[in-house]
Amino acid sequence: MSPLLQRIMAALGANAFGQVTNIVIQLASLPLFLHRWDVATYGTWLMLSAIPAYLSMADVGMVATAGNRMTMAIGRGDARQANAIFQSALLFMLLACGGLAAIALPVVLWAPVPGLVGWDERLALAALVLTVLLALFGGLAEAIFKSTGRYAQGTMLANGLRLAEWLGGMIGLFAGGSFAAVAIAALLVRAAGIFWMIWWSGQGPHPFSWGLRAAHTAEVRAMATPAVSFMAFPLANALSFQGITLVVGHLFGPAMVAVFNTYRTLARVAVQVTGTFGHALWAELSQLYGRGGAQAVAGLYRRSAWIGAALSVGLSLILYLLAPWLLQLWTHGRIGVQPALIGILLVYAAAGGVWHVPRVLLMATNQHVGLAQWTLLAATGSLGLSWVLGQWLGLEGAALAMLLSELGIAGVCLVLAQRMTSPHNPTPQPIAS
Repeated sequence: MSPLLQRIMAALGANAFGQVTNIVIQLASLPLFLHRWDVATYGTWLMLSAIPAYLSMADVGMVATAGNRMTMAIGRGDARQANAIFQSALLFMLLACGGLAAIALPVVLWAPVPGLVGWDERLALAALVLTVLLALFGGLAEAIFKSTGRYAQGTMLANGLRLAEWLGGMIGLFAGGSFAAVAIAALLVRAAGIFWMIWWSGQGPHPFSWGLRAAHTAEVRAMATPAVSFMAFPLANALSFQGITLVVGHLFGPAMVAVFNTYRTLARVAVQVTGTFGHALWAELSQLYGRGGAQAVAGLYRRSAWIGAALSVGLSLILYLLAPWLLQLWTHGRIGVQPALIGILLVYAAAGGVWHVPRVLLMATNQHVGLAQWTLLAATGSLGLSWVLGQWLGLEGAALAMLLSELGIAGVCLVLAQRMTSPHNPTPQPIAS
């Protein structure tokens, strides 16, 4: 097995471990919390823990963009610029995270905020805010792992830390029982883990150092446009998922929301599997692009795109055949099978999986600015279309709106990726000096 294939397989394993971690946390949290708290207390915790989630985009895509540029610089042998990119991103993150902490913590602890009536809630929210900001900052350590050929190791460490943080919170839940005990215990684990990852990322022969002497504002400015463009993708996801959920709820009521979301969750299993595969290619595509431009990634991209498409379409067909049994098992027969609805959503999922590898190519090489604009436009359009088609065709109409939007953005992404890797197009400059 070639070193490239070994790294991809290791990355696949690390990403799969991340999916398992998500499942374990999601399935185990509810019974553990309800064993210690009543439903109302748990509901209050869910609201508290949802507030800091808005800070998760505080880096405005800077860590992802810097990680790409660092990897591309290493790929072309420019160690000095790679370190300058890293330290410039470090400067930005210190200012962004430090500034947000300086603003948010006094507000959380002392300002008259509705709902924060006691010190337990205030201390818990302050700890949750710090945990989110530390997790953002820790992304720089993951960027070092990725750019130095250790993507799988960095991903395993990050997912392991996430699991350890959750376990720390559970220890706080059963040892202390208060909101603050859960949040502070999780924060302590996260802080210890981040310091450990920073230390470990600095080991080995590479040019990166945790300092600011090589930082330049010019590097930050060069990363600004692709960094901000990364934010379009989670925003588009919010419009597509939460937005259409609200449309379905308004048109058909809460019961139909449960049916629609159950079907969509089942259908998107194919997208998640393809996403696990696509993200395993990210670091390799960045490094190849840095080494030789667009033509250097063309071969790996085309083979991977065919594999991703086959995975997505094949899994969607299998899910269609297994849908009656899976729904019976999962919902205990409470949600029946509607063949037309599940069929439309599975075609939607297949289309989503087909363009995942091309999207990773564009994002891994910081060539995603145009795609980000089209993705946001398609997500916005799907909301209006779901409203119109939903009134005309029912739940199938809302699903058809999602399918049409997904087919449109898939076509745009495939065209952009094809243009980028076409031998008839000039090779783009991988990294702006």
